[in-house]
Amino acid sequence: MNPPHSPGASSPGPPHRHKGTSKPLAVPLGKVAVAIVDGDEIFRLFVQEILDQSREFRCVGSYSSGEEALIAIPQSGAQVVLMDVKLPGMSGIECTRRLKALMPHLILVMVTGLHDLWAIDLARECGADGFLPKPFTAEELLATLSSSIPRLKLETAEPPPSGKGTSHPGLRGRSLTAREIQMLEYMAEGLLYKEIADRTGVSESAVHHMQSHIFKKLGATNKIEAIRKWKEAGRGSP
Repeated sequence: MNPPHSPGASSPGPPHRHKGTSKPLAVPLGKVAVAIVDGDEIFRLFVQEILDQSREFRCVGSYSSGEEALIAIPQSGAQVVLMDVKLPGMSGIECTRRLKALMPHLILVMVTGLHDLWAIDLARECGADGFLPKPFTAEELLATLSSSIPRLKLETAEPPPSGKGTSHPGLRGRSLTAREIQMLEYMAEGLLYKEIADRTGVSESAVHHMQSHIFKKLGATNKIEAIRKWKEAGRGSP
């Protein structure tokens, strides 16, 4: 069913189409354009209905895979993307990393499992702006999206976290998160990217990205050097 048009409108234009399209969809003035990336069609329809009935948001695209989203979202006019972490094919984390590289100002809100801390840390490293654990209500969805858009971010900005990491000499003044320490432990065991990915439920590329981030923190150029510096720093935990 197409949305009703205001009386007296000069040209109502085409109805909204939520499937991927090369043409940006018109968004009512004052509404934030949101795209959805999730492998579950029923879930996407559920979110679309909430967005299109809200006063603040409008769905401009619905995509079942990261590959499809990467092609369509840059042309969709989306300002915010609701991205599931676990997608068929390319992971939501990898899709987030690539979208952020293409569109640095795009707001990415990740849909995650309630206790999926590893995925949350990886997504944050890849540029995610917010997180929404499943299952959630319509009110929780709208509140999370509202708190993630830039104009509300400035009003609700929180100070940088303190005391949540482990600072040691050799970390260049930066701290290691619990997930980064877990990654170092896996590296010290000699696990391969695929083995770490299998244990943590993320893609190999996401593991590689996080490892590169750890190298930067430690000032290391390879696994052996990173593990050595980590051990010299005390192998602490947050």
